[in-house]
Amino acid sequence: MRVTLLALKRLLPVLQKVPEASQKYLQVAIIGPPNSGKSMLANRLAGAEVCAVSSKMDTTQQNTLLALTENDCQLVMIDTPGTVGIKHAKETVGKNAEKILTDPENSLKFADHILVVQDSTATGDYIHHRVLHLLHRSLHLKSSLVMNKIDLVTRRKDLLELVRILCNGQVGGQEIATVKTQIGRLGKVSEKGLSLHAKDLSDRSDEWQQMYRKLMLKPTSHCTYAETKKLFQDIRGWPNFSSVFYTSALTGEGVDEMRKFLMSQAENKPHRYDPNLITTKKPQLICRDVIRAQLLDNLPGDIAYSLKVRAFKVEIAEWQVDGEVLQIVATINCPKERLAKYVIGGTGGKITRIAKAVNATMQNLLKQQLFVRLLVKANGKVIETIGSKIGHLASPAVPSSTDANVPSQM
Repeated sequence: MRVTLLALKRLLPVLQKVPEASQKYLQVAIIGPPNSGKSMLANRLAGAEVCAVSSKMDTTQQNTLLALTENDCQLVMIDTPGTVGIKHAKETVGKNAEKILTDPENSLKFADHILVVQDSTATGDYIHHRVLHLLHRSLHLKSSLVMNKIDLVTRRKDLLELVRILCNGQVGGQEIATVKTQIGRLGKVSEKGLSLHAKDLSDRSDEWQQMYRKLMLKPTSHCTYAETKKLFQDIRGWPNFSSVFYTSALTGEGVDEMRKFLMSQAENKPHRYDPNLITTKKPQLICRDVIRAQLLDNLPGDIAYSLKVRAFKVEIAEWQVDGEVLQIVATINCPKERLAKYVIGGTGGKITRIAKAVNATMQNLLKQQLFVRLLVKANGKVIETIGSKIGHLASPAVPSSTDANVPSQM
């Protein structure tokens, strides 16, 4: 029996629909530079591993909707690709270049709130110029700064000065006091004055003002990397953040606090989605993207960065239920046999690790027993390596290293 799910829904508990008059709703756009942890943060907020996560750039290539409904409040998050330039998108992403460029701004069209995710360990004390362009074009929207990856920060007290710079010295219209604060929402403000790190926009030169007006009329995807970089070259922060959060998407630290805050910002308006909905993204597409993310994390760095996932065509060949077990068969088509062998790895160890990781993610998401099988091909031909021994992961037959069979443990 072939099964095609149109949307993922939570199985337990079954939520009863709240009367429309009592419903609250908030849609949040999650934006930021590549590798700041947006996808993992979105998963944490929603409580489900919907978005593929990798340590490499360009894992997320288009927007993904995640939903969480608690009581009368529905929180919808839009995970977005990292903000990159036109040249980067075309050279490294290929056919999905348009979406990776336009989707961050598309996420703002129906958003009520923007989360700007900043890697706390990143070099540089500034908000990325592509992100600043998006914020300046969305002045009507509330926004919050999320200092992510705090689990990797040794001296957390140093983050307050960084936040002061990234917020131009103010949060929620009030100036930040340089006092010790707890991890979570930055709530301490001061009555004392604090000079901003950038001139007021109205004080800038006529030439700059003209360039600003010109670029504000253009979508970010239509601005070159050089244009936005030049415009914001001496602007380090954004003065309109309504709040600041310190989080670790990896450990979950600070995420509950942020979720509570976002739900408190929900407006009195009808829910747009079924209360049990997790995501509108099809499970098959989620599985495909998880495989791609695992390829990025398991391939040698130079190959992963130079070829990205566009060199590997991942397809879901089978998706059907046999008894109580969901059978998933996916093919990884490589342009060259040499690359296929990198994917397989030695005696099949690498493809087995990938299959195990895919299995764990999909099982956690779908909450049912799975059997994942990955086939590796080069130019449409199954690659065979004599002597591989990965049959201990499968039922009686010993497969070649072209596939990895991984049954889930329930």
